[in-house]
This record gives sequence, C-alpha cells and structure tokens, in this order.
Amino acid sequence: MTKTLVVVVLMFISCQLLNPIRRFMLAVLPASSLGCGSFFFYYSYVTSVALAVDVSSHFFIYSVCNKRFKEKLLQKWRRIVSRASVSPAVAGPAVVGMTATASTRAHETAESLAPVRSTTTRM
Repeated sequence: MTKTLVVVVLMFISCQLLNPIRRFMLAVLPASSLGCGSFFFYYSYVTSVALAVDVSSHFFIYSVCNKRFKEKLLQKWRRIVSRASVSPAVAGPAVVGMTATASTRAHETAESLAPVRSTTTRM
C-alpha cells in the first residue's frame, strides 16, 4: 500500500504542477506571445494531456503496485468470465426448440396487444 501511495502522489505532483506553471506564464507573458504557434499555445495542450494522463493512470498504478488490488481484480474478472460462458441450453427446450406454430402464435399475440393507432384527424 505504501509503494502504491508514493507512486500515485508522485504522479499527481508531476502532472498537476504543470497547470500552475501555465497560469503563472499566462499572467507574466505579454499578450502578443500567447497566440497560435507560440510556446505557450502548445504548452497549454501539454498541461491538458498531463491532467488526463494523471487521472487515467491510477487504475494501472494500482494494478501494478498493489498486490491485493490485483488479486481482487482477477477474482472479479474470473467470476464475470465464468458467468458469460454459460451455454444457451440452460434456457430450456421451450425457448430454444420453439416450433413454427408456437412462434406464429406468439407473433400474433404480440400484434394483438400492440396499441391501436387513432384514425381521427386533429384540427
């Protein structure tokens, strides 16, 4: 847990520190050097990407550094995969082996339960 916390905090500091530097540059630099193609223009995008990387990297940091997190994640993954591998035969012969007559009757019943469209015109 300690190693994970240290890595998360260092990642947070390194990625979040770029934004206050950008704000300081915005306050100090003249307006003429803030336009398209300038260093500041591209640096603004770098700070946005760094913030996105910081937020999205936490899952991978926990997966790599925290053994208990990795074990629980694998347990949940195995449980999900084992549920997804259930065969369609579990549904039973009534659904899988439905005859054409039963299918036609089910379709006719669904049509008779559909809402009736109004034929009156609005004024």
